Amino acid sequence: MVGLMIFGTLLVAMLLGFPVCFAILMACFAYLLSAHVPLTIVPQTMVAGMNSFVLLAIPLFTMTGYLMEQTSLSQRLVDFVESLFARSRGSMGVVTIVTCAIFAALTGSGPATVAAIGAIMMPALTKAGYPRETSAGMIAAGGALGPIIPPSANMVVYGATMGLSVSKMFIGGVGPGILMTVCLCLVNVGIAAKRSFAKSDARFPAKVVLRRTLRAIPTLLLPVIILGGIYGGLVTPTEAAVLSVIYATAYGLITRELRIKALFTAMRKTVLTSAVVTFIIAAAKVFGWILSKTRLPAILGAAIMAVIPNKWVYLAVLMLILFIVGCLMDTIPSILILAPILVPVGIDFGLDPLHLGVLFCITLTVGFITPPFGINLFTAVSTTGVPYGQVVKGVIPFMIIMLVCALICAFIPQIITFLPGLMLGA
Repeated sequence: MVGLMIFGTLLVAMLLGFPVCFAILMACFAYLLSAHVPLTIVPQTMVAGMNSFVLLAIPLFTMTGYLMEQTSLSQRLVDFVESLFARSRGSMGVVTIVTCAIFAALTGSGPATVAAIGAIMMPALTKAGYPRETSAGMIAAGGALGPIIPPSANMVVYGATMGLSVSKMFIGGVGPGILMTVCLCLVNVGIAAKRSFAKSDARFPAKVVLRRTLRAIPTLLLPVIILGGIYGGLVTPTEAAVLSVIYATAYGLITRELRIKALFTAMRKTVLTSAVVTFIIAAAKVFGWILSKTRLPAILGAAIMAVIPNKWVYLAVLMLILFIVGCLMDTIPSILILAPILVPVGIDFGLDPLHLGVLFCITLTVGFITPPFGINLFTAVSTTGVPYGQVVKGVIPFMIIMLVCALICAFIPQIITFLPGLMLGA
């Protein structure tokens, strides 16, 4: 009954046209009032949800994206990748997805990646002839690579909760991250071919490619500096975000491309984007707290797992549960609630704990772009200005291929376990 009340209120509010963040809060209030829980828990949980050192990376990396937009850093990257893929249809989509993968390796955050890349690539995609809904959906899907490609906060939480090596999980996420990046690019190429996007007539001799490569070095150095600092143990991801802002600002000032007006424009856009994203996260924290208190996900998971006959059915059911839960609540509460309940069942079936851990995280991440509550969808709306319904329509083909990739990783565990076994031992 509690579950019906919570989700029923949520769906009714959505159907009445309330913004999703307010619909979530209305569902929370409905439960709190019926359970006679003091309503002061709402502001307390929202503030606590925003009071996070890790969340500081969102405005910082978002500002890096807007600073790149105000300088030639992003354009140099676009020119570099264009020189490599100019003769193919959908080259600008490839640029977008590859750039999302690079930013994912910098931020580890889906919303931050969407905000940063959306600001940079949305105008370029529109200019290249992409429909706005496809562009926004592609950016939202590319942002979902954030929690998959290391470093990933979700993997840190899972490793700490389940006693699994975080280093091995990081390395295990590389294979799925590359697989999803390639598959997203293939879907983009398929869309470009179906819509008969014109191929570029541009020719890029070897000298031009070399020159564009050299011009892109300042941009390509950014992930090297950030990832080198993180993996070298010199900085945390949030401190790395500070470095990225300093780097982009210094580049703009040295090249005299970043004027005072442009700097304030980047700061203003950062505040607006970050405020929307942070409010959504705060509302999701209250919803996650209620789900944790009522133990609805755990009850559902335990009931389903009681009738599992073998490991193959287990994997299918596990992914179904995680896919649904991933679009309903934040990944970290999902990990903390469900992993101790669901994962031991798989281990009893003889499955590799590392395989299950990485699979757990990447499947939840697909929920970032799953309607109706995927957080990347809302971030794409606020960043690109495309209505929610159109973003959902545009993201569907990318969401399907990411789910297929997760299924492949589920039933071919070597995609996850090969690199950790090779680099760190079995």
